[in-house]
Amino acid sequence: MGSLATPFAQVPMDRPGLMNEVIHAIYQSVLEAEPWRASMALIAEYIGCTSATIVVRPSNGIDLGYLVTHPENGKEFEAAYKTTWYKSDPFVSLPPERVVLIADVMSNREWQDSAYFREFLQDAMPADAHHGMGVDIVTSAGAICRLRLFRYPELPPFDVEHKARLANLVPHIKQALTLAAQATRNEAEREIYEEGLDGLNIGVVVLDERGQLLRANPVACRLLTAGDGLRRSGREVEACTPSETRELRRLLSDATADSGGVAAMSLSRPSGRRKLAAVVRRIPMVEESEGKARPACAIFLRDPDAPARPAQDMARQLFDFTPAEANFAVELVNGLSLDEAAIKLGIRRNTARAHLRSIFMKADVTRQSELVRVLLSAVLGLDVQRN
Repeated sequence: MGSLATPFAQVPMDRPGLMNEVIHAIYQSVLEAEPWRASMALIAEYIGCTSATIVVRPSNGIDLGYLVTHPENGKEFEAAYKTTWYKSDPFVSLPPERVVLIADVMSNREWQDSAYFREFLQDAMPADAHHGMGVDIVTSAGAICRLRLFRYPELPPFDVEHKARLANLVPHIKQALTLAAQATRNEAEREIYEEGLDGLNIGVVVLDERGQLLRANPVACRLLTAGDGLRRSGREVEACTPSETRELRRLLSDATADSGGVAAMSLSRPSGRRKLAAVVRRIPMVEESEGKARPACAIFLRDPDAPARPAQDMARQLFDFTPAEANFAVELVNGLSLDEAAIKLGIRRNTARAHLRSIFMKADVTRQSELVRVLLSAVLGLDVQRN
């Protein structure tokens, strides 16, 4: 794939420390907001090419994929490749981890006669088969990443030294791709768990070994912002009374010191609402992890006055409730009586009784307490899709 680059003199390939810079940039890509953008620029300099492209996730019929091109003024070509030209790119399906020139897999005539070259690359990157080089990298999970480098014809063709330089980078790129995939999986799992706890109205506050706040899920953030039971105090958290703050810090200290398992306490609320339930537990730390700002313990918070929020669409799917029945069932789960739910929903008592009979039959229960248990067990918090 090409880019809107302009010819430049061949850069020296022996700048002191350049290879170390390239390797550092490859691993740094895992942490960048726009992965691989900086490393592509350095790889282009290290190899001495005009254009460098990494296809981290190839396009297909339902996913545009992800690729990055250097120079950056080739972003319009990134978009064109992802939407159209990936289908006709002939320089694909290379032997895994083997650096090859275009000339190694097809003749110059085949390359330049291809629609991909004639209609897509020729104006931007009219490289012949000896001025294009690539490698396909297959991760342990089976994902295929493509790295493609091009030079203008007026520059010398790629040779054995260029192929060796690129081959030296392949293990580092492969490892960085593996690390990035693992980080992405971990983040996706964290979001799922966090959204599940949010659906259950459970707040989670994560603290380090010094008791300083590292993160909080949305429910915990709302509770901390309200300051009704638990609040921020600089980088730490505290209760709303000195005695409860001392007890909370004792529980956190015990948990951090390995001597405590799971401990619970209640937190008074200046608003006069029922106390927050707080459970403190230690987070097992990896022995070899870095010593500062490691997650050490968590506080799980539950507001007894927070309404239950069963996923109504899921309740309808699981129990074949009608929309009206699902709405009525939610109010029963929130503790309302039949008459109170009818008033809140603006329906007649006879209608409410009909809903209740149908709900009981579909959920296979005979009492409201059973219904609440079944709905909370089967539905509450399972709707983890983003709003």
